Amino acid sequence: MPRESFQQELDNLTGDVLNLGREVGASLENMVRAMETGDEELAARELGVDVRYKARGAELDRDSMILQARQAPVARDLRLLYTVQSVTNHLVRTGALSEHICHALAETAGAERDEDLEASLVEMARTARNIFNEGLDIFEHRDIDRARDLQAKDDKVDLLYSEAMNLIANPSDSGAGAPEWRMRAALMVHYLERIADHGVDIGGSTVFLVTGQRIEDAMRQYLERDINRDGE
Repeated sequence: MPRESFQQELDNLTGDVLNLGREVGASLENMVRAMETGDEELAARELGVDVRYKARGAELDRDSMILQARQAPVARDLRLLYTVQSVTNHLVRTGALSEHICHALAETAGAERDEDLEASLVEMARTARNIFNEGLDIFEHRDIDRARDLQAKDDKVDLLYSEAMNLIANPSDSGAGAPEWRMRAALMVHYLERIADHGVDIGGSTVFLVTGQRIEDAMRQYLERDINRDGE
């Protein structure tokens, strides 16, 4: 009976992490919509979420530590508790980055913008949001095969990052945009890259949870397996 009770507590903790992830995902969705539409009111509604996410993250860390102290977790349980803490950290940081972007959007409402740079930022935001959502879905369903595909999707973010930074350094003919907006755009490019990285890292944490391996080790074995098959 104690084992069943412990498992239920682990399931509840995982459910709480997923709920936090969905809240952060909703913030990302509002962020993207605000970028797409220029809706500064929608962006402003996200201001202050960072405090709430940090408080929830602290609660989840505390709950995880209490479980470890009260129970005698085996290796599999410890991997789950470690993963919960890791994923929670990525969620909280993603929420903070989303608020930073919304803050930049709200403060530069009405400022002249470079259309090409803005389009690049919007595409980057959509891609980063999708990677985050997929990372959370991978964690929920323990789908480690999809985790291995996330890095390839993150490569698109890296390309968009380079494109956006090039447009910041070399404004297009359509107009440079207001200096304040361009400064904020440079920060948003960095924030969006980090959001995508957090999504990838959530997938990597899931690989560790399921296999006990770091994503780098699992990827190497996965690739070596394919090479060996090709040689057969």
